[in-house]
This record gives sequence, structure tokens and C-alpha cells, in this order.
Amino acid sequence: MSSVVFILGAGASSAAGAPVMANFLDVARDLLSTNSIDAVSKALFEKVFNAIGGLQVVHSKSQLDLNNIEAIFTALELGRIIQSVPGTDEADIPHVIAALKEVIVKTLEATLRFPVRDRWIGVPTPYQAFAELIAYLRDAAHPTQTTSVITFNYDIAVDMALYRGNLGPNYVIEAAPGPSVGVDLLKLHGSLNWASEKGTRRIRPLHLDYYFRKYSLSHVQSPREVSVPIGTQLQEYFSRHATIPIDVDAEPVIVPPSWNKADYHQALSDVWAAAARHLSQAEHVFVIGYSLPETDSFFRHLFALGSVGKAALRKLIVCNPDESVDGRFRALLGPGALARYEFWRVNFEQAIGGIRGQFPGRK
Repeated sequence: MSSVVFILGAGASSAAGAPVMANFLDVARDLLSTNSIDAVSKALFEKVFNAIGGLQVVHSKSQLDLNNIEAIFTALELGRIIQSVPGTDEADIPHVIAALKEVIVKTLEATLRFPVRDRWIGVPTPYQAFAELIAYLRDAAHPTQTTSVITFNYDIAVDMALYRGNLGPNYVIEAAPGPSVGVDLLKLHGSLNWASEKGTRRIRPLHLDYYFRKYSLSHVQSPREVSVPIGTQLQEYFSRHATIPIDVDAEPVIVPPSWNKADYHQALSDVWAAAARHLSQAEHVFVIGYSLPETDSFFRHLFALGSVGKAALRKLIVCNPDESVDGRFRALLGPGALARYEFWRVNFEQAIGGIRGQFPGRK
């Protein structure tokens, strides 16, 4: 288990260019209005925005934030269960949910850019520094620290950083290629590079090592930065390039951020259990870019149950430029954790330097 656990939220990904959930739909609308997506994706984007338009009727009796993709995703998933979404035919609800996942995939792929040097795809800023921090903790800090990363993000920015730093990642649900010394990367809401096998519903990660053996920059003329459309290419990879062809869903494994996740427990239970184990053994917990929204009861319960363990918590540090986040975490924590709690009003890049200062190197 890990002595240092990092918990990364959408605020961390926004530093690398990915939209946060609060403005995600605005970015998606811009892609649609500027014809930045293909015709097939355009139809799916339009399906989602038509469904959002149909939800306008709920405002006569209730409040629903139609500008927040978390709220829309949650409403659609709940509507699937109760077989009713205002403005959408019951039979079309699953298709709207699939279209919404496509919106998430295409928006992340279009906005998260990876630097390129000599046809080598690198790591977005500041994730390179984050991987270097983990390597320092594991190899050069005194004493050395075991590390793991828990994230709520779908994108592959941290995956890429760990991969390029020869640190895995290890997704727990399937052994990573190469030596088993990688960092556990626990993606609680799924990932752009996780496919769901039809029939069994087993999660099949497309490891970056395998991906880059089949997909390259050979068709691009001296780019400075590129997108990595790994979510779009999942079905193609597993049907054409896997050692044994696998029939997988077209959309990646993407779990609603605010839903109770009951429908996903079988597939993701190992990931959630590993996250709880790491939290129970952690001496240092750093929360970066996660705002602890009031709607996320899942994390509140995961933290409450997972943080109980034999390890003595030394530090719980929340790093976020939004000062209101401080109050939400203080309301979550018990007396023991509050005694070890600090709030740093910093962004992701600033947090990395501050965290390194908590762990002196060898003299």
C-alpha cells in the first residue's frame, strides 16, 4: 500500500487544457458550432443538445443546472432507471446517454493537447513535473515513499505522464505490460482508454504501450502538439490489433460523476476497493483540483470508509485555487483528520513544488 496518495480532480486536468465539468458543455457547443467534429459526431452532439433543450420544462417545478454536464449525465442515468426523461422518448434514453459519452470523448480528445518533439508524443504541462515528483518520492526522498494516484478524470494526461516516466500505470483491473513496478492509477469514473467487453462487461484497458505500437504520427507533418484519439480508436484496436480480437462497445467506460454508480459496481469494484485500501494505509494525502461537490456522496462515503486504518495520518493537504473548497473539506473531516489538515490556495503546478518541499532528499 502507499504511504503517499494523490487525489486528482478536474482542476488538475484543466491545467493541461481539458475543460472542467462546469464549462464542459460550453466547450462542446463551440466544437459543434465551428464544425470541428466529423459528421457522425455532429449528429450525436446535436442529439445531446436537443435532449438538454427538452429538459427545459423541468424548470417550472424544479431546479436543474442545464449548463453542467454532471447534472445532465446524472439526470439521464436516473431517467433511464425510472424510464422517463422530459422531452425524450423512453426508447431513446439509452441512445442519448451513449451520445453524451461520445460528446465527452470527442471534447476531451479535441481540447487536451500533447506536445510533440521529433515525432515523440510528450506529456502535457504540468503532468511532466507531476511524474517527476512521484519518481523523486519513490527514489530520492529520505525516507523513500510508496505512491498511488486516485483520479476522477476520464482523460489520459496522468496516464501519459506515468507511462513516459516508466512508472506504469497500473490500473489494478488488469496487469500492465512490462515490469510490475508501476504506480497504481485508480480511475474511479472510468477512462477514455478503457473498453467494455460485450457480453461479459469486463473492462479491457488499452495500455499506452500497446496503443503506440499501432498508432503513430507518420501522417502528420512536423506537428508541435497533437490530440491522442485513443477513446475513438478503442473498438478498432480491439477488433483489428489485439492478439485475440475482442468485441467491445464503441464508447469507453465512462461513469457518471454524480450518480451512485450502482450499475457499474461489478466492473469497477476492484478499482474502488483498491482506492479504499490505499487511503486506509496513507500517511500523506494530497488532494489536487478536486472541489468536493455537494452532489458527490460517493467520494464522501469512500473517504469515510477507506480512511479508517492502522496507519497514522500525518498530513492531509487540499490544493485548490478556489477558497470555498476549504469549507467543504472541513465539514467532511473528523477531529483526527482536521488536526492534520491544511488548505493551500494554489493551482496544480504550484502544488507540485510545495509537495516536494514536504519531503527532504537524501543528504
